[in-house]
Amino acid sequence: MSGARLGVVVHGGRVHARRAAVEAAARLQAEGAEIVGCRGDGWQANGVAVREPTAFAEGLDLAVVLGGDGTLLRAAAMVRDARVPVVGVNLGRLGFLPEIEHEDLAQALPRLARGEVAIEERMTLSVTVRDSQGQATATSWALNEASVERRSPERLVALDVTIGGTAFARIPADAVIVATPTGSTAYAFSAGGPILSPRIAAILLTPVASHSLFDRTVVIDPAEPLVVAPAEDSRCLISLDGREALAVPDGGWVEVSRGSEPVRLGRLSEFDFYQRVRAKFNLT
Repeated sequence: MSGARLGVVVHGGRVHARRAAVEAAARLQAEGAEIVGCRGDGWQANGVAVREPTAFAEGLDLAVVLGGDGTLLRAAAMVRDARVPVVGVNLGRLGFLPEIEHEDLAQALPRLARGEVAIEERMTLSVTVRDSQGQATATSWALNEASVERRSPERLVALDVTIGGTAFARIPADAVIVATPTGSTAYAFSAGGPILSPRIAAILLTPVASHSLFDRTVVIDPAEPLVVAPAEDSRCLISLDGREALAVPDGGWVEVSRGSEPVRLGRLSEFDFYQRVRAKFNLT
């Protein structure tokens, strides 16, 4: 592929990310690529069309992300439904999701300009919020996790968890994280959950600061329906990848299942998950 149309998503709050975007756009254009930017990212370059986030994905061959995991999650939210692959350039601190480290960007740009990437599909979560009558009030999705959290910081929430139609447990906690294997190295890991290979099809249920004897992660088959409902007078919301928060109505509940559409990550070489874990956690 030559002359690919690339969308560039930037962590606009970082000066070095904006500078890197301007430099990368010039190099990519010199290699024959057409560049599209996202409105609100805070950078400009000659010959770069700027689109609203809702129209960003139209006609793109590839989205190139300059930032960290959070910026890549935002980009994925814009392009997943258009089936556009995402390639991340790590300008953050840890960066599990980006494919390219900043120091390797220059040599990767010609291949990106031609859209020469392999595709790795990552499982997502589908989320439906229902009211006390069972009517859907909101639907969305997540790549890393859907976190059912307390609305009031001074109070716990009691959450009734049902798995595969069986009432599993009432968990009093700060939150319950429902994560994908991709998200197992993110918030769920910080809460004490296990690391899962992204090749495994599974959903993790991890309590956060549980106030009961049960504080372990449960690994769930994605085909098993999962329902989390605030009990009694508990009030909660559900946070999706830290980018979107949905209120759960009083008496309502949250349904989580495997997403119908994966996120497509672009790879320039064969991905070694365990080497990535080893490097990011400085394992010896």
